[in-house]
Amino acid sequence: MSGKITFPDGREVDIHEFIAFMYGLPKSDVEVLHLLLENKEKMDADEIAEKLKVTKASVSKSLNNLLEKGLIERDKSEAEQKKKGRPSYVYWVDKEKLLMKLEKDLEKLVATLKEGLEKHIS
Repeated sequence: MSGKITFPDGREVDIHEFIAFMYGLPKSDVEVLHLLLENKEKMDADEIAEKLKVTKASVSKSLNNLLEKGLIERDKSEAEQKKKGRPSYVYWVDKEKLLMKLEKDLEKLVATLKEGLEKHIS
């Protein structure tokens, strides 16, 4: 999922920057989201931290934010389901679900924008 969005006046914005703006995501969250989008396998926080060369704490913060906003999915790690103690999780992006969420949220945004403009112009 990479590329640009072109506005009616010809300006272009990177799709990741647009998603970051829509959901108020810091750069670190966008990097985690991008990695999960590009990766074919589910990943745990340690793998993500290693790939991005950042701390696991930083990755955990991003993962929690992305989960809260409904942009990624999480499951208990299969290896961890047999162990006792604190569970370990794997993360991924359900691309179809993400696309539907983006579409629904953009529709809400357009409706809100239209309502705001009508009040302002009237």
